[in-house]
Amino acid sequence: MQAEIGQLNLMAILVPAAIDLVFLCGSWLLCSESLKSCWAKFKMKNRLKARRKAMKPDNALERHLRRVLSISLKKPMEPKAFIWYTALIFILTLLTGMHTAAVHSAVIMAALAASLPYLLLRVRVETIRRKSSFEGEKLIAEFLCQYRMSGLNIYKTLEQVILVSEGTKITGKLLFKLLLELRNTGNPQVIKDATERFAYGINTSWSRMLANCIRIAAESGTNVTLALEDIQIQLREARELFEERKRLNSESARMAVFLAPAMYLGTVFMSVKYLNMPFGQFLKNQFYTEQGFLLILVIVLLFLVNIALIEIINNQRFDF
Repeated sequence: MQAEIGQLNLMAILVPAAIDLVFLCGSWLLCSESLKSCWAKFKMKNRLKARRKAMKPDNALERHLRRVLSISLKKPMEPKAFIWYTALIFILTLLTGMHTAAVHSAVIMAALAASLPYLLLRVRVETIRRKSSFEGEKLIAEFLCQYRMSGLNIYKTLEQVILVSEGTKITGKLLFKLLLELRNTGNPQVIKDATERFAYGINTSWSRMLANCIRIAAESGTNVTLALEDIQIQLREARELFEERKRLNSESARMAVFLAPAMYLGTVFMSVKYLNMPFGQFLKNQFYTEQGFLLILVIVLLFLVNIALIEIINNQRFDF
């Protein structure tokens, strides 16, 4: 009896389900073409919107971020996505900070946290620029050689320079990105933007001249051999001036690092030895009086400023 009741219950479930399935199949057969047509129109409309959005020119902020992101990141990232991530960091930091600090302090902390990604990108860009600038002489020499061997074909030249050039690790990566962009377009404006991003990655006079040569050759096929030779000559002259400046700066660095502390220690020795001042009294006058403490602070500050200036000069980009 119970078995029969169970079978009846099962049939009560299966029969309506089968009827609903048959109804759905019939409805699909009747309306499938209309549904497919509506779906195709929807996809086409979204594709056109995305196309129009992609064709819309970037504003000044997006152009700047696109350059920074293309240079500093291995995988490309859209400027709008970076802006959204930065805004997300700001909001999360602000909400977290409001639980432990005042509103204005939380806003300041959130702004500092949101600025960190961009600051890190800028540090990486400046590091890439400084290192890549020293590859200019080898890059131009190899570029000029391959340009002649490839029959003045700028695309083949870029391929060969990327493949065979040694000592141009960073500039080779920048050229590879440039080649990918040039291969996918024939639009003069897009070519100009791509070469400008390449020059931005190095940010030297010779990189801008090289980018201009690549742009002219890619747009019109003009022979740029003489321009490349002129860049090579100027880089050779710049190398001689750089070596001379490096020698002079090394002497200045030794004077600042070793001579300045030695002179201060000499004044301490003369004060104790010839002025009959106890060393404890000298320390008291130096660190426990207003004038002495101010003087030692000024000495240390000027010493650090000199070291910083020397480092800035020694770590300049190689350019003419």
